[in-house]
Amino acid sequence: MRISKTCGAVLIVIASVLLCGTRTPKLRYDMPGIVLWAWERPEDLRFIDTSQIGIAFLAATASISREGSVAFRPRTQRLELPARAAVLPVIRIESSLQFRNSRIGPVQAEPLIAGIREIAALPDVRGIQIDFDARKSERDFYRGLLESIRASTSKPIGITALASWCAGDQWLGREPIVEAVPMFFRMGRNESREMAVQSSVCQSSIGLSTDEPWPAKRSAAVKRIYLFNPRAWLRADYTAALARIKSWNEISKSNFR
Repeated sequence: MRISKTCGAVLIVIASVLLCGTRTPKLRYDMPGIVLWAWERPEDLRFIDTSQIGIAFLAATASISREGSVAFRPRTQRLELPARAAVLPVIRIESSLQFRNSRIGPVQAEPLIAGIREIAALPDVRGIQIDFDARKSERDFYRGLLESIRASTSKPIGITALASWCAGDQWLGREPIVEAVPMFFRMGRNESREMAVQSSVCQSSIGLSTDEPWPAKRSAAVKRIYLFNPRAWLRADYTAALARIKSWNEISKSNFR
């Protein structure tokens, strides 16, 4: 699958290449146990084994200005995938807002919701994932946004989560999401190896980076691993990452015995 560099054509190209067909909506992700994040840079992932690996690709970035206006920018970088790849579009939300109250009102949310709805409607995407490092002052807005997205699409909705949201700061729980992926990277010293996940919505998946330490062992509850690479994926990075997962799994199994 090839995504054009032309911004306006990105969604059209994705829609024309993904296998067409109507799926019965499921309130869970139909994704493999390993998913590679493909961020906003040229990516050629045609070498992956689609029976074992899925792709969560950055489909758009939404920027919320201090005044509350929203700029929704679809992906502009080339993305090449093998046929029949399991794909999950990611929408990154960036905010300069410091909300003075908890209401969604100050933000012009409709362009954001409309853009997400358009991406969710692409054929054969397995759901959507929202990536928003919401401040405490933005959490009520985030909850309202997730409710609005849930009302606008039948596709499963998931989010990325700061690892702290899944440990001591457990504010997630009632949101209409199928999973929250705790990101165990870009954290403090040794936190990625020692932090325990307590929130139930965070326990079925984990986000790791190829260039950082991983938790000492894999929780038995983790069914899906998301992998971030700090540069464009190469076959060598992919092979090394799979080998590292295999070794991590073996160490974890020995600890469970």
